[in-house]
Amino acid sequence: MKHEDAHAPRTRNSRAILISIAGWIAASSWVTLCLRWFDDGSPWRPAVLSAVSPLPIFIVFAASCAFWLKNRWRSLRVLPTRSDRILTFLACGLALFFRLPMAWQGAAGYLTPDGALSGLLSIHIRDGVDHLVFVPRVPYSGSLKAHITAMMALVIDAPRAFALTSTFFYVLFVAAVCRLAGFLDQTKTRISLLAAGLLVAFAPPFITRYSLSNDGNYVEVLALGAWALVLACLFAQNQARRPHRALAAGVLLGLAFWCHILALYYIATFGLVLAISGPRVWKSWLNFGFGATLGYMPGIIWNASHDWRSFSYIFGNKAVGELSQGPGVIERLGLLLHEQFPVLMGYEPIEPSWLDVSRRVIAWLAIASVVFALVQAGARAWRGSRPDRVLIAFAMVNIGVCVCALPHVPGIPRYILFLITPGAVFIATAFNGRRARIWLTTLILFGAAGSWALWPAARHRDQERRRLVTGMERLGVHHCYTDFSLAPIIGFLSEERIICSAKLGPTTTEYFFEHRRAVEAASEAAFVPINLAAAAKIERRLGRLGVSYQRTNLTRPVLHRLSRKVDPQELFPHRRFPWR
Repeated sequence: MKHEDAHAPRTRNSRAILISIAGWIAASSWVTLCLRWFDDGSPWRPAVLSAVSPLPIFIVFAASCAFWLKNRWRSLRVLPTRSDRILTFLACGLALFFRLPMAWQGAAGYLTPDGALSGLLSIHIRDGVDHLVFVPRVPYSGSLKAHITAMMALVIDAPRAFALTSTFFYVLFVAAVCRLAGFLDQTKTRISLLAAGLLVAFAPPFITRYSLSNDGNYVEVLALGAWALVLACLFAQNQARRPHRALAAGVLLGLAFWCHILALYYIATFGLVLAISGPRVWKSWLNFGFGATLGYMPGIIWNASHDWRSFSYIFGNKAVGELSQGPGVIERLGLLLHEQFPVLMGYEPIEPSWLDVSRRVIAWLAIASVVFALVQAGARAWRGSRPDRVLIAFAMVNIGVCVCALPHVPGIPRYILFLITPGAVFIATAFNGRRARIWLTTLILFGAAGSWALWPAARHRDQERRRLVTGMERLGVHHCYTDFSLAPIIGFLSEERIICSAKLGPTTTEYFFEHRRAVEAASEAAFVPINLAAAAKIERRLGRLGVSYQRTNLTRPVLHRLSRKVDPQELFPHRRFPWR
């Protein structure tokens, strides 16, 4: 017996060494994979590495990463009890099946021009055209979702793959919310944990749209950041295994920052948790920095050859929008409270008027519920609840940055989208009594009904957009001038069989400059105006130029088979046509 005990420490030490080696192999193979895969890694890529396929590097990375995670999973304590796991899987399953019909039948309907830009990246990755780190000319919008979509688009329709990828991230977010609520739910039934999961599973319409790839990369940041908050709560609660948790949080937030610059909300919050933990957590600081560097490695590779442009948005050299031309700080705070919070909590303009008023009333009652729950959370934080402190700190960081550093976008609360995380957790914890659950159920049903009510419109929009693209292909249109609201969507849905430039306008913004160059170099290009009035104006001007054409009314008017190619500059000689 003593002989066996003597060997036990040696065995544990040997296993710890193996785990550390696996971790270093995972880290080094990830860096190698980034250098080999991304186009911007070519200046630093050794000739030997260029001759190696990325696949074996990826296999080494995946295997070593899986081994490290398997042996560090307990220290991360993702879902500690069996009941927590069952309730979390239930909430995640409901979130998935609630969105599957929307993603499958309305994928193109939920797509926005900004979202289509990442969709175009996925087509390029799938077809081997290029492997970009960021959307062109947007060095804060990364290609993580585009890479996952590219793999799925090998077997299913690309827009559906894009929506399902976003749904996958959102399900991860639901799981993180359940875990966060579990920190505060001390009951045996764990009702608050399930309620928080259901609140975000059946979220209000605005959040549901964003969970289906409506815009940008917000849903990735929502998921990765929420799991970083889980690790922040674990870090604040327990001094054991802190370096491991700091490393994991760093990796998650590095990936999130690659996806979108708004991951700074979460980075600042975790930094605050580290800062108030005292000087003895220096190893956790190092691990957090190392993990963040690994997660953001694609962005580092890009920035190293582009004058670190991504960070110019952080240090004030560039702004996301024109703060100076919009409302001031106090006015932005007021607009945040009375205009954006109701939309975040479920208000959507709708007819008839009595239904619109009822939706507004429930949205404001939901806001009142958040305030009530926040007061309770503040009381718990005052008594020493560290998870409450972490979530309150995150909410304050989010609101502070939004008010002081970000522009106001009328009716679109995308910069405070992330507040749904502490909001759902606090509401579920505050309304956990038997009578209070009636109101909690009302909020869940309110969110589900609002999101489901908007699905028919998205499905109709999906069908319209697909008919437009297939109709243009039947007409033999390969190049077109249109507006930014249509150009990237047509390009993505046609998988670039139709190349569109936004030069016709009225919004002429271009991201893929090669698209405008391709259209201008083509021998012919159709016009796709944004509406009938714009089409009539273009027809009159074509008549003055003596150019004949054919008009086909699809879901949008298409002017094609022009007797000669006409540049938009000829139609509107006094208009400017900026690329950006």
